[in-house]
Amino acid sequence: MTRIAIVHFKSHRYITMKKIFLLLVVILPYLGKAQPAGYYLTANGLNGEPLRIALKSIIRPHTALSYSPGLWNAYHTTDVKPSGKVWDVYSDIPGGTPAYEYTIGTNQCSGSSPSAENGCYNREHTWPQSKFSSSAPMQTDLFIVYPADYYVNSHRGDLPYGVVATASQTFTNGSKIGINTYAGAPASECFEPIDSFKGDLARNYFYVSTCYRDDSATFSSWEMATHVNLNPWVVQMLLEWHHNDPVSKKEIDRNNAVYALQGNRNPFIDHPEYADCIWGSGGCGTNNKVPDQSSLATVSLFPNPVSDKINIVLPVVAPSFPLSLRIFNLNGIEVYHLEAENLSGQNLSISVSGWSKGMYFLQVIMDKKIITQKVLVN
Repeated sequence: MTRIAIVHFKSHRYITMKKIFLLLVVILPYLGKAQPAGYYLTANGLNGEPLRIALKSIIRPHTALSYSPGLWNAYHTTDVKPSGKVWDVYSDIPGGTPAYEYTIGTNQCSGSSPSAENGCYNREHTWPQSKFSSSAPMQTDLFIVYPADYYVNSHRGDLPYGVVATASQTFTNGSKIGINTYAGAPASECFEPIDSFKGDLARNYFYVSTCYRDDSATFSSWEMATHVNLNPWVVQMLLEWHHNDPVSKKEIDRNNAVYALQGNRNPFIDHPEYADCIWGSGGCGTNNKVPDQSSLATVSLFPNPVSDKINIVLPVVAPSFPLSLRIFNLNGIEVYHLEAENLSGQNLSISVSGWSKGMYFLQVIMDKKIITQKVLVN
């Protein structure tokens, strides 16, 4: 049975022309598991430390933002919900109703510290800034620094992440502070985030340990790591978090938005299996392969240029796979979105009536492979 969900709208997500053209050279933003063609090719067939080294070379060097206003401005694209509210890792409840939300820009911290939650949001170094050199690029790396409630952030301070059995303090979204009871961890105070953010933070730590592998001397040793190398109990805990809280659309969108600003990506969001390839018990070897984007037949478009309706002939893939199709204009605004199943080889007809004249980009994902085509509306 064919199931089709179509959303046809104009989103208000906006990226500057300069940034969008940078992305369009390789691939459009905000698409599930999208990365530039060939981005991870040098990691093919590797596992363990050689894979970590290869990934480090792929994601470094990258553009370093300023602490202010760079990070504040970045959050307008990396950590904002469609409602204009902030994704806050310490107060939000994905899929639920948080006790409060912050409006992007309006509620950022600027004065004295709040005496309770719901005061303002600031910039949280999930890998504590006290544990590494405060020089660029790690101080302003968006894969390290997230917007977070100031009050909760200040209470977390430089506590390690961990598992709390009996909380000495619990925050409104369920995050808590208490003695770390995870096997092998020091029996000292730790901060436990809610389950919905544990995978995000695990992939954040895998990124830091990889991206700054050659900068290890600039990192201090602490409960979670020996310099930049994750301690054994941490590896085990983070792999559990990574598996139990898989990559979300929110993370995928953030990864693409960060790439637009920093020019690098978090490999453990694009390829979650890399975490197991490096830190897990099973090797990857020749099974570690980047999906082949050339093996799908080209999507056929006609007429192109188009003024009324464009016909899209999808490739034949057997067996049929779920399909994602999106169309963006040159400002990075999504104007068409379709998620469906069992459309292999079918012909779709899409009205462009009312669309502004100009260039658009069609993207199709089928069987984890990506096809990109230009569409000209006249």
